[in-house]
Amino acid sequence: MASSTFLKAGLTHADMVVTVSPNHATELRTADGGFGLQEVFQWLGNRFTGIINGIDQTVWNPATDDQITANYSADDPSNKSRCKSALQRSFGLPQRKRTPLFGFTGRMVTQKGLDLVLKSHLVWNLDAQFVFMGAGEAKYERALTALARARPQHVGVQLDFTDRLEHRLMAGADLFLMPSQYEPCGLTQLRAQRYGALPIGRQVGGIADTVEDDATGFLFDEFDAQALDHAISRALARFHDPMAWAPRMKTAMRRDFGWERSAERYAEVYRRAANIARTR
Repeated sequence: MASSTFLKAGLTHADMVVTVSPNHATELRTADGGFGLQEVFQWLGNRFTGIINGIDQTVWNPATDDQITANYSADDPSNKSRCKSALQRSFGLPQRKRTPLFGFTGRMVTQKGLDLVLKSHLVWNLDAQFVFMGAGEAKYERALTALARARPQHVGVQLDFTDRLEHRLMAGADLFLMPSQYEPCGLTQLRAQRYGALPIGRQVGGIADTVEDDATGFLFDEFDAQALDHAISRALARFHDPMAWAPRMKTAMRRDFGWERSAERYAEVYRRAANIARTR
C-alpha cells in the first residue's frame, strides 16, 4: 500500500511520465491494466506517453553473433538450420530439420502465460519440439520438467539461464512462445524476430506494438489456451509452406529495434518536461 501511495505521489507531481510501449500506456488507463492507478494515468493526459524499448543490435545480430553455431542473415539465412540442429542436440532432441521448434525463454511466472502453455492441447500432442529455458515459480518448473519427461522426443527444459544459451535458442528456434498475461514491452520478441524466430504472442503491451500479425509473428487476443492453440495452428500453416514462411522470416529479421529511435523519442519527452518546468 505504501509503495502504491509513493508511486501515485510521484506520478501526480511529475512533469512527464513514460512507460515502455504505446499500447501499455493505453492499457494503464483501463481498470484491468491500471492496477488501481488508472484514474491517475487518465488525469495525466498528454503528459503520459509510451516509448518502446530497444535492443543492442550489434549484440543481437545473427550475422555477427559469436555465441551461435553459425552466422546467417536475412539475405542468406541458410545457416539457421545448422543452429537448429545444434540446439536440438544440446537438448537431446532428434535432429529433424522440418519439425517446427518452439522456444520459450524468461521468468517462469504466471505473467508469462505458462498456464496457457500447460493447458494447450497442441503442446502436449503436436509432432513438434519445444525448448523452455528460465527459472521461476516452483510449480511451473515442476510442470515443465514433467512435460519433458512425458515427451522426451519433443520437449527440452533448462532451468539455469545463461546468456549464451539464450542466443543459441534464438538462433535455433523457428517460433517463440510469448502468451503473456500482460507485457509492458518485452525484449524477447524483439530479439527473436532479429533471429528469424517468429513470435506467437498475446496482443498485449509491447508485443502488440512490435509484432505484425501474419507478417513477422502471430498474435491472439484472449488469455485462453484455445486461443493460443489457434495462433500456433496459424503459424504452422505458414511454416509448412516454404513459399509463405521464407518472406515472413526475412521481414522479421529486417525489423529495426535499435535504441536510436527510442532515444530520439526520450529526448523529445525531456525537452517537453524542461519546457513545462520553465513555464511554472
